[in-house]
Amino acid sequence: MAETENSRQKHIEAILKALLKQGGFFSAVVASNEGLPLATAGNADTTLIAAVAAAIKRLAERAQHAPAEITSRSVSGEQIIIRYFSVDDELLLLSLTIPAGRHPYRRLTHRAIRDIQKILSKPS
Repeated sequence: MAETENSRQKHIEAILKALLKQGGFFSAVVASNEGLPLATAGNADTTLIAAVAAAIKRLAERAQHAPAEITSRSVSGEQIIIRYFSVDDELLLLSLTIPAGRHPYRRLTHRAIRDIQKILSKPS
């Protein structure tokens, strides 16, 4: 069983690395609803990003808004994009750190999320 989880993590990390390369992004993390990283790629503090993303989601839910995506921009223009998705009724998040400037991400993240869902979905 642990080998299967390790294999899944490696597959997800490969998807994240491809996402970073294709989009020119700095880092990516897939995390649980509680903010626990499942897979990471890149050069940022992905554990911190995952925890913050989960906390922001909980705050938004308290305000009666379940977010699909949250975007934050630093003073220097760098962005953190958080996209929420589900796999077998479990809410997960994909968070990216994107350099300043225009970097289209939706098509790439949509494809990555779809691939991650296939890897994590329980067989029917």
